[in-house]
Amino acid sequence: MTCLPPTFRARSTMACATVALLAASLLASGCSLSPQPLTSEENLSRVRADMAVVMSPQEPIAGPVTMHEAMARAIKYNLDERVKLMEMAVANQQLDLSRFDMLPRVVAGAGYTGRNNEAGSESLNLATGRRTGESTTATDRNRRTADLGFTWNILDFGVSYLRARQNANLVLVADERRRRVVQGILQDVRTAYWRAVAAERLLKRIEPLEKRIEVARKNAGALETQRVQAPLQTLTYQRSLVDTLRQLQTLRRELVAAKSQLGALMGLPPGESFTLAIPAEATVKDAPGIATPVEALESYALLNRPELVEETYNARITADETRRALLKLLPGIDLNAGLHYDSNSFLLNQQWADYGARLSWNILNLASAWDTQSYSKAQEELVAFRRQALSVAVLSQVRVAMVQYRELAQEFALTADQAAIDQRIRQQYVNSSTVGQQGDLGVIQAEVSVLVSDLRRDLVFADLQNAYARVMVSAGVDPLPEAVPAQDMATLRRAVADGLASWEQRAGGTARLPDLLTPAATTSEKPAPAPEKATVEKAGAPVAQAPEAKAPAETISAVVTPAPVEKAPLEKAAAPETVTVASLPVTATSALPMRASYNASASASASASAQPVKVYTVPLAALAPASASRAAR
Repeated sequence: MTCLPPTFRARSTMACATVALLAASLLASGCSLSPQPLTSEENLSRVRADMAVVMSPQEPIAGPVTMHEAMARAIKYNLDERVKLMEMAVANQQLDLSRFDMLPRVVAGAGYTGRNNEAGSESLNLATGRRTGESTTATDRNRRTADLGFTWNILDFGVSYLRARQNANLVLVADERRRRVVQGILQDVRTAYWRAVAAERLLKRIEPLEKRIEVARKNAGALETQRVQAPLQTLTYQRSLVDTLRQLQTLRRELVAAKSQLGALMGLPPGESFTLAIPAEATVKDAPGIATPVEALESYALLNRPELVEETYNARITADETRRALLKLLPGIDLNAGLHYDSNSFLLNQQWADYGARLSWNILNLASAWDTQSYSKAQEELVAFRRQALSVAVLSQVRVAMVQYRELAQEFALTADQAAIDQRIRQQYVNSSTVGQQGDLGVIQAEVSVLVSDLRRDLVFADLQNAYARVMVSAGVDPLPEAVPAQDMATLRRAVADGLASWEQRAGGTARLPDLLTPAATTSEKPAPAPEKATVEKAGAPVAQAPEAKAPAETISAVVTPAPVEKAPLEKAAAPETVTVASLPVTATSALPMRASYNASASASASASAQPVKVYTVPLAALAPASASRAAR
């Protein structure tokens, strides 16, 4: 055996000690981590970065802000909307990344290997049991290696494909959440706009009235000092003035923040001033009307509410998760190939390629197969039950929103009438004060009553607008068209105006809920042979005495009667093997005849009635009497 010199041994020992010391220092530094709170500089830089985004330049406000422009600005600049847009962008990026998981692995590697002595070994003679006594080696002390390997697991490909499909559905889920946020923002903008209009219209009238009340209080105090009137009368007068002033201050407190709330919804920087477009005072004719039936709104809501569509996508994701769980129970097949290089001089071929396949299966997974399937099924049922419960809640929300809208429409009509009456009463007080029949207190109180009535009318009108928007949100109506050509303010403003003007046309074009469910009830029934024949035979005698029901033009129908059926029409009509018989509902006064129609017109005849029609399929020969059957044979 070869002996190493002492100098080489010392160097190798020192190198090992250096490596051990370095590893120990790294381990100690990793274990000595402690919490590091934010410094003042970091907090300041965070505030600057955030405010740079919040205070970013926007399109300037050219004139008075209308409701449509406020909605357009909310869509473009509201931070909640931006958050949902970023979530959609993140979901799209995640989908792009998940596509790469389906690709095979191609791994390139290179390395260098060295050792301080020779990798020698002896061999043993199995026949004699003696060592050969010769030390041999087949490896260089220092060598270089390089590899390029291709690996593809077919099972992992299937799992990655299902994961990518789940991520694709998550993109759609993010889009539905963005829709829900946009609908909620525009509902809040509508309410805040009309409250701000009420504030702009009435705050200008509160200030001069408060000044008049202050002057009246000073005069009342002078009267009390001079004892011109009885003290009780003077104090009662002063108390009435104070109550009126307190009522005005309460109104001011309710209205002073309305414009700031609208600016925040529009995404304006805090404190930025803008002017509202003040429409004329609201009357009963200005109240928004809804002509779409509530049944059509229910159908539209079930088809378009973001929450229900999101739950449908979640059902897809859960179904793919079930497939992934079951797919992991299968054996995996690995396909591999590679190119290799080794600088070992003892190798006959220093460059070579290899390939192969490998089948692996964790047999213990079979023990959990039943539990895995049961758990996955339970998850799918949970998603289905959650969607069904949400459907019931959506229907209730549509009904409640319509009831609230109708109640507020009636309340607005009453408050508008009350405001008009208070205005006439005020005019009477003013006329009486002109001729000296009334004092300032009566006129002031009449003006306060007019102001309060006008404010109540405007606030109820704002609540009515909110109820109108709540009907739209509960029905899942999108305020924007499906495609907006540009994102500038003028285009968005026109798109919002067009979307709000046409939403009833879109929602009203949906079939009502009973009509929407009728085709499903018609096609979902599976015919049972025994009851069908019994039903036809029972209905044979009574049907002959009933008047024939008028069938649609496209439906081939015939009244089933016990009279013999002529042979000629049966031979001429190229009838199919089976027909469908619809058992129509029977009224209390008269019995409708049963009608035999071909399969092509079953849905048309079923949709003619308000209730779901049960459809049976029977052989054509069962509709003919025995004599006709024998004649045919």
